[in-house]
Amino acid sequence: MNASSASMSLLDEALALLRAGRVADAEELMKRAVRRAAEEHGEHSTAWASAQSDMGNVLLRAQQPAWAAECFRAAVSAPPGDDPQRHLGYQLNLGIALALSGRLEEGAEALRQSRDGRLALFGREHLGYAAGLEPLADVLLRLGDHDGALEAIDEAVSVFRRAGHERVAGSVALRGVILQAAGRSGPLFPALKELPDRLVERVAAVATARVRQGIDPAAAYMLVAHLANALRERLGPDHAATVAAFGALSAQAGEHGDHVGRVAALRRVLAAYDRQELAEEALSAATDLAQALNDAGETDKSLDTYEDAAARAERIGRPGRISQALFDWGLALQDAGRAEPAAERFGEALAAARRGDDRVLLGHVGAAYGICLQHLGRPAEARAALEESLAVMDPRDDAAHAARGHLVALLDGEECDCARMRAALEEAYRDFVVSRAPDGLLARLDVRVVGNNFMVDVEFQHQPAEDEVDRLNEILRAGHAEFSRPAAG
Repeated sequence: MNASSASMSLLDEALALLRAGRVADAEELMKRAVRRAAEEHGEHSTAWASAQSDMGNVLLRAQQPAWAAECFRAAVSAPPGDDPQRHLGYQLNLGIALALSGRLEEGAEALRQSRDGRLALFGREHLGYAAGLEPLADVLLRLGDHDGALEAIDEAVSVFRRAGHERVAGSVALRGVILQAAGRSGPLFPALKELPDRLVERVAAVATARVRQGIDPAAAYMLVAHLANALRERLGPDHAATVAAFGALSAQAGEHGDHVGRVAALRRVLAAYDRQELAEEALSAATDLAQALNDAGETDKSLDTYEDAAARAERIGRPGRISQALFDWGLALQDAGRAEPAAERFGEALAAARRGDDRVLLGHVGAAYGICLQHLGRPAEARAALEESLAVMDPRDDAAHAARGHLVALLDGEECDCARMRAALEEAYRDFVVSRAPDGLLARLDVRVVGNNFMVDVEFQHQPAEDEVDRLNEILRAGHAEFSRPAAG
């Protein structure tokens, strides 16, 4: 067995140890491989450089890029010998490891050297040259050199596309990220028009993953919006990649408080599922849309959409789906302060849950129904629902605690503690806002809990300036985030 095949066998063994979670054993194995190569072939030999590179790759997999970089640096220090392509690989990995360890300038320099060496060895039209351009573009992007990053990635896209190589997908995705970071106003993914469907789908997957890798949130949001619309134009509105992109866009919009954008994206998702007659997926999308409309303050439209979701569940016919849809609708009605119709939906949801086999859902629906009935002054019905829910729920469940507290109050002939807790919550929210509001702005602030929302009535001491209104709205939103969990309980 020669040194190279032995090294590869040890590398495979080390990777298997990593997969088994034995990181220290994998590292020790590779240290022995490096020592053996040095003893048998000498330091700075071809075999020693290969062993150093293998150890660097293991360390990269073990999330230790700084140590990996030193291994690759050692490999690069050995003479290229008769295999300059392998030497260029060491240099490429050195640049990547340095960048991963936060040493961006050093990483960029190593990657520039790799690029120049690849150009000299392969020529400008070769895949081997293009392989060194994408990592360089990525590091230049992180350094803020958008022009340099764009120049590198444009070359990579051109070479990969002409060769029909699948790596064009990653380069096209990275090019969109760079264009967005550079503030370009045009389309971010024009190359999609020239790619086959399978590579367009790959672009979508890579670009969506890049959004979660340290991109500025505002830029990430716009990137996903561009991607979704580009996919809709290239693949059509019903393609799985397009639908997934609009789903990701709705999530991004929600994180940014863009209710209009979130609702619009979810409407596209729902329409796509309806056109394809995907009933289960459409039901989930309708429920998400109802929640988005509620978050946007469109209460009536939200309730109509919850009603639509319940009708969809009925058409599907599965008891669990029917119960959950009715339960969601009842909760929305309750949050809107419409207790009577909420109780009706909870009752229907409980009846559907009894036909299914989901004991958790049955318990939660029964608890909500019983508490709602108790608040409406219907103690006998409330007791029956609460006892039924407690019979099937895990006693450690939060809903079980709430149900038990209400049942105890019923059995003791006392009022539940909700009114007192609601009053305390309203006062706490009021104090939170008043203590942070601009001085001299508020003459009066009344707060009322309705469902899971805080309704406020404000009177100002003077006509507020725009910045005062913006500041007050920020405080109101912060207060809602701070106290909404107790309000829901």
